Amino acid sequence: MINGSNRKTIGLILENVWTDFAEEFIRNVESGVRLRKDLDLVIVAGKYDGFKDENPNHHIHRLVYNSIYQLSEVGNFDGMIVCLGSMAKIEDEDANRLLFDKIKHVPMVFAVSEAEEYITVNYDNEPGIREAVECLVNVHGFSKFCMMGGRVDNLDSRRRRKIYEDCLKEYGLDFTDDNYQMTDMSFNCKKEAAELLDRNPGVQAIFCVNDSVALGLFAVMQERGLEPGKDIMVFGFDNTKMAGRMIPTLTSIGADDTTLGRRALELLIALMSGEKVSSERISTRLYGRESFPYEMYEYTRQEMMNVDSAFIYRMFDDCFYRYRYEYIDRESVNLKRLFWEFISRLLTALKNRYISREEFREICELIDIFFENGAMEYTDAKKFLECVDKFQSSIIVSQSMTNASAGVYFSRIFTRMREDAIIAQSKTIIHDGEMLFRSRQSLQDFMIETMDYDMNDGMDNEERVVSRLKLLGLMNAVLFLFDEPVEYKEGETDIFPEWIRFRCGIKDGELFVLPKDRQPCRISEMFRRIEIPPKCQDSVVFPVICRTRIYGFLVSEINSDISSTGEFIAEQIGRLIENSSSAPTA
Repeated sequence: MINGSNRKTIGLILENVWTDFAEEFIRNVESGVRLRKDLDLVIVAGKYDGFKDENPNHHIHRLVYNSIYQLSEVGNFDGMIVCLGSMAKIEDEDANRLLFDKIKHVPMVFAVSEAEEYITVNYDNEPGIREAVECLVNVHGFSKFCMMGGRVDNLDSRRRRKIYEDCLKEYGLDFTDDNYQMTDMSFNCKKEAAELLDRNPGVQAIFCVNDSVALGLFAVMQERGLEPGKDIMVFGFDNTKMAGRMIPTLTSIGADDTTLGRRALELLIALMSGEKVSSERISTRLYGRESFPYEMYEYTRQEMMNVDSAFIYRMFDDCFYRYRYEYIDRESVNLKRLFWEFISRLLTALKNRYISREEFREICELIDIFFENGAMEYTDAKKFLECVDKFQSSIIVSQSMTNASAGVYFSRIFTRMREDAIIAQSKTIIHDGEMLFRSRQSLQDFMIETMDYDMNDGMDNEERVVSRLKLLGLMNAVLFLFDEPVEYKEGETDIFPEWIRFRCGIKDGELFVLPKDRQPCRISEMFRRIEIPPKCQDSVVFPVICRTRIYGFLVSEINSDISSTGEFIAEQIGRLIENSSSAPTA
């Protein structure tokens, strides 16, 4: 697809593309983009570089990889959402100048940043942290608190520690450096978790600066025979899907009514339309799970017997809490309305002390439709089952008012909900497993076919890579290559040439190669010449590199598979092209 003049291209500049936080941020932005037929989204993601002293090779590799951020300047975006966290050190004037000074005319919204010159959207960390501390102190009577924190260069890490300390001080509880452990904010923090536990025997509650850090803490606690939620209360931040997948499930603080990604897009669209907007903070709340049991709502008999719409919608928001963050287009099934339909009919039957066979059948059909249309994407399996149990327990109290057959129908309806949820989750797991296997097999096939230098095909390695690109299993992607590789030099701010070649593409799984006269493309127009189906409004770009050389870029339609494998695929392409000189000639 060559973008028409009425289309706008938004750049989403991220610190990473594969973390749970990044995946959810991307999803919330792209769901809004897909509602607008005049918008395309390009994701430009680098890597956090904290290896300068620890591992020089990793440091150099990440410097080269992060040259991709130059695309924010030369990519000719109509607007940008910037979520770089600590990597760009946006509060640092030098980083600000190097990355964005030349494009101040471009509408930009910064997320998780305090860039005073720009519109920003951040979490209001305090409500969620305060909610957790108040429960732990007032309800549980705890007095021994610790925190697994983050990097000193991370704005939210510093904020969350300060708020946590202040909340504890309000209750007369001390919080010293011994109660705090710094981490790199990843799951690779088992050593740090062990040190914190060693310094704090008898700790009752631990706040993790994000959900990833909680993974490392859980691993150490398991080794020591400690169970989160029983021996020590644990809660994280960001409320990612990972929190609901952990064992036990992790209580986490997350956005209340909207998300950072969704609000950032809304503010950017307003900016691009010439409207005046101001920086905002997103309120947070605590989402209870097994690692720190916490319930916000109870399902009372009086509310159920009134068949109140507000109560039913509250039930939905409590259980399928991620749905409120979604942009719902007209073509999609409105799951919230569908939930109201079958729950209101169920409660009405309960109120009337009667349910007919026909009504039972129709309610079950609505439940099937509800789960077939992806309801479980918006909740955690454990959370859903707990909500169903709570709802059913409340109904059991009222079943003395019903006849025996109605009681059987009610029980079968709840069984139907559980079975549909389990089937939906099983299908997702099977699908993800199949996709992972296919991705690995495709990459292996590509490598085998491309590295067979004994072929008498008269091709150099670049041509061989291009001719076999389809084997990667990508559905929609484009490969851009420079005429000559760009040698990265640290400190240079203008490293890319003006021109690049649109070497080949994959459209709906089929390879197409452009004739040489159509390949040249200004790098500033690269993202407007993607030439993949119009339905693919969002894409992600990966640098094709080998050592300190940059050969070009792989731009692919975004999905969860490419988020985890795209970097590796692009780097393998770079290595294959780099090694072309060593391939035997025909």
